Amino acid sequence: MSAPSFPSLAAPGRNVGQWGKGHSMANCTLRCLGCGREYAEDGMRLTCSDSHGPSLLRSVYGQKAIVRRSDLPGIFQFSDWLPVGTSLDVKGAPITYQSERLARHLGLSHLFVSFNGYWPERGAFMETCTFKELEAPPTVARFLGNGRGKLVVASAGNTARAFAQVCCRTGTPLVLVVPESGMEHLWITEERNECVKLIVLTGGCDYTDSIQFANRLAEQEGFVQEGGALNVARRDGMATTVLDAVLTIGQIPDHYFQAVGSGTGAISAWEANLRLVDDGRYGSKKMRLHLSQNHPFTPIYDSWKMRSRELVALDVEEAKERLREADAKVLSNRRPPYSIAGGVYDALEDTNGEMYAVTNQELRKTRDLFEELEGIDICPAASVAVASLAQAVAQRAVDKADVVLLNITGGGLRRLKGSRRGGRSWRRHWSRSDTTRLPTLAIRRCFLA
Repeated sequence: MSAPSFPSLAAPGRNVGQWGKGHSMANCTLRCLGCGREYAEDGMRLTCSDSHGPSLLRSVYGQKAIVRRSDLPGIFQFSDWLPVGTSLDVKGAPITYQSERLARHLGLSHLFVSFNGYWPERGAFMETCTFKELEAPPTVARFLGNGRGKLVVASAGNTARAFAQVCCRTGTPLVLVVPESGMEHLWITEERNECVKLIVLTGGCDYTDSIQFANRLAEQEGFVQEGGALNVARRDGMATTVLDAVLTIGQIPDHYFQAVGSGTGAISAWEANLRLVDDGRYGSKKMRLHLSQNHPFTPIYDSWKMRSRELVALDVEEAKERLREADAKVLSNRRPPYSIAGGVYDALEDTNGEMYAVTNQELRKTRDLFEELEGIDICPAASVAVASLAQAVAQRAVDKADVVLLNITGGGLRRLKGSRRGGRSWRRHWSRSDTTRLPTLAIRRCFLA
């Protein structure tokens, strides 16, 4: 496949804003979870060079005790456990608070919420309203250290929004690949920057199709694969939800609840837990992972219920039809990192984890309930996690006195719309141009309006 021709993919100029202090990448090595081989962090490596089955690499940091760096902005407060050599001028970071009204409703004494979105009253400033904003800054900071080519990112919508936001701010050349169904999620609050380009896959394509196309594009000269779950910067960025929670609570929680599509966030939570155990100051327990999917699109749920290491086989068209029926369309990966060494299966196995399937009706009910009790709107995927917590309480999988961490992976969209900052965002949509056909895929090339 030849790479599509764009008018220009060169950045018109670095608009990086302020750069904070960082630390040397020598602080981090990468360890293969398949064979144990270690590599020096170079800002690029995604896989092991040895011949063996699929395996994730995991970051190993020289700094064993996590310290919140108050001199650094946003997520980079946790830079000692991020594979970066510098920081970006970003506000977004997870915040943790103890729930009162939802906790009382569920009969829980120690329910903590990790809120990832826009809620200024609580100090939450993720202007993309999604925890994908935890993935993008460290990934871009890691990428900027190597200066090779144009970053290619596949997304169902939310990840694209987060990467567009960061790359428009930093002037980092970026190509986004998303299915047409993800277009509604593509808005940003940053000023236009021509360094960001968008490819939209039409004709019923989904997130998995976007991943496959992005991988093919990244094979072409001048393009660099971001890597998804294989990228340690992505995972370690999302791991900061658990870091912030543990530093706030003072101990490792007993339970962790999150809705999953690929499951990368769950892997990240597990890895953060392991590092915190090595830290030694917050206990030695492993949080039990409680992960959930939106019925009827439940490939990870179905596989785990069978205790199968292999992902259950599902006809492509049937999978896409199930996805069309689900409200939480961002939870849409047909080929998640489930079986790979260090992946979702291993995370669930190691933590005695559990999976839940949540219907659209349950999702809508808990979405409204959360807003009524906690005072902030949340996204459909986060509503799935809330519903799974309600299921777990009903099943007595959680005791009243247990310390529970609920990851709200996106929220505050209506709060952002009503703010002065949000008023600017809705003028930063993507406009559409002509359609070009590639083998088996029709793509629409789009640019920032």
